[in-house]
Amino acid sequence: MTQDFLLEVGTEPLPARFVPAGLEQLRQGLAEALRRGGLPVEPEQAVCFGTPLRLALLLRGLPARSQDRVERVKGPPARLFKDASGALTPQAAGFANKQGVPPEALIVEEGFLRAQVVIPGRPTSALLAQAVPEALRGIEFPKSMEWEASRFRFGRPIRSLLALLGAKVVPIELAGLRAGRRIWGLPVSLKGPAGYLGALRRRRVLGDIKERREVLLKRLSGAEREAGGALDLDDSLLEETVFMTEQPTPVVGAFPDDFLQLPAPLLALVLKKQLKFFPVRERSGRLLPRFVGVRDGGQEGQELVREGYQRVLAARGNDAVFFFRRDLASSLEAKRPALERVTYQHGLGSMAQRSQRLERLAARLCELVRMEHGDVDEACVGAIARLCLADLVTEVVKEFPELQGIMGGVYARRDGLGEKVALGLEQFYLPAGPKSPTPATVEAALAGLAGRLDALAGQFALGNVPSGSADPFALRRQALGALRIVLERQLPLDLGAALDEALALQPVRLEPERAREAAERLRDFLLGRLQAFLEEKGYPIDEIRSVREGSLADLKRACLRLATLHSLRREPDFEPLAAAFKRASNILKQARFTRDGARETVDRGALREPAERELCDALALAEGALQERLRRDDYEGGLRALSALKPQLDRFFDSVMVMVEDEALRRQRLLLLSRLSRLFRLVADLSELQA
Repeated sequence: MTQDFLLEVGTEPLPARFVPAGLEQLRQGLAEALRRGGLPVEPEQAVCFGTPLRLALLLRGLPARSQDRVERVKGPPARLFKDASGALTPQAAGFANKQGVPPEALIVEEGFLRAQVVIPGRPTSALLAQAVPEALRGIEFPKSMEWEASRFRFGRPIRSLLALLGAKVVPIELAGLRAGRRIWGLPVSLKGPAGYLGALRRRRVLGDIKERREVLLKRLSGAEREAGGALDLDDSLLEETVFMTEQPTPVVGAFPDDFLQLPAPLLALVLKKQLKFFPVRERSGRLLPRFVGVRDGGQEGQELVREGYQRVLAARGNDAVFFFRRDLASSLEAKRPALERVTYQHGLGSMAQRSQRLERLAARLCELVRMEHGDVDEACVGAIARLCLADLVTEVVKEFPELQGIMGGVYARRDGLGEKVALGLEQFYLPAGPKSPTPATVEAALAGLAGRLDALAGQFALGNVPSGSADPFALRRQALGALRIVLERQLPLDLGAALDEALALQPVRLEPERAREAAERLRDFLLGRLQAFLEEKGYPIDEIRSVREGSLADLKRACLRLATLHSLRREPDFEPLAAAFKRASNILKQARFTRDGARETVDRGALREPAERELCDALALAEGALQERLRRDDYEGGLRALSALKPQLDRFFDSVMVMVEDEALRRQRLLLLSRLSRLFRLVADLSELQA
């Protein structure tokens, strides 16, 4: 016979973001603790319920007791099994006696004695009494509190424990509390788990998360009609509202038209982030002087709640107006001197110094792309780089840091700096995440790229290199952003050269050797992020490594080479070609061969065998065809031109001994293979491919 188990942890009001994470950790932690006790729980058996005042978990269909388990207990080293006469040693006999098995049942495994022991199952109630406190102790919140003598830590003080296995209370003790059958905050004692949600619902608490979300959306739809516009249903705010209410009830309110003079991003931030209100918009997207808040409770006193919401909004809106008007008293350019008083980071100077570095680096990036991208407005790039940090000292951004960049664009338009500059300032911090868009113009992209390269170069110059999961300066995100900007904007930029420029501008003074090490580590780091990025796109790691050489110098063409290799690798003729190339690469590697300068080439007259002369002639033809195709970025055609060498290459390996005693002849043959390897590497290093 099976029974359901219900656990409710009643708390002081939890922040909304604590609830879903706490429930998931509770579910996983309890399942793991029960599994270790011999009572596995399948995911479909567990159902979570949660509100700001309660974390609840229902486990369906638990057996009356756990199953017996067989474990192999580790004992003394195997050398202590028997003495020289073959008799059992005291250590072995003691181990067998302790485990309750006959000595002859002992086995030797991995150098130790082991005893196979049967651990009998335990009543499920006893397992739960042990597992629940363990699972609750394991929950990690962003911030935790202590409030009672045992110094138990939790997101907020626990005030009640309900724990029922069928009709019986599970004897759990935790944080000075004993579990019972009373629901937290309600005058209700449950007879069993089945009545939990119904008992909550009768007292206007929607414990089921899915049901509460559906009710909220339905009620917001009605409030939208009342408000006379379209609700800005921000997904993150919607989810937060689900977890900060037990009975969500929308309240439609209004605010003074004067607040609409505020920049739309600022007004929306006050509404959504500060007050947790949903803005109301016209079909055109323009904000209306109305909002929808969500209270926790029924319809009683709705007018008083509306008045309270409107008073709070008026106070916050007046603050925003005050800050905004103070900022308009001076231009962005006039605010730049204040950056001298803002430290960027110890060792990397002030924000003013960083602003100067960004301006110089952005100018250098313009030079690097000028040859192939002649339509860049370099003056615009310079203005974006010069002013991109100026809004950090504005009153609005000090109060609302989330608006950095966005307010720079607002103030640039007020200063008459033109839409390109304003858009570049707005988008300076893009992409903000792996799925965030990149800057919309090449000018904004170059300025934003300068910001990321400066951030990376500064931290690597200081030695702040990410290790393991530790990345306090978010350098992985900065690197991914830089790569995405170059790739998605198709910037013809040597990223390695750009990194060198960024490192040279840093105020950190390094010895030449340490400077070279920092540059090398920074390149390797960026290549590592490129590899991770391409792996997420579905490319195998060996293919990515095959195009690693020269990839930072031209990311666009590196990705074209990778796509070509990935496509042609599936063809039946590709694997024998790769095997032949690997053979050539291995010979060169074993011979430790290096060319004596770029001018050293194969002397065809010094070759003796027909097969090697045929390969030499075929290489000359293939090289011409390859170069012609590479000029058109036709990497598929280039690789197919090289594939035509397969017959000559096979004959060469069948009839020619490369490592002959004649040193001059050996070098000519190695030069021939080196030329072959060099041509293939213009597309891909096939020696990196795994069978």
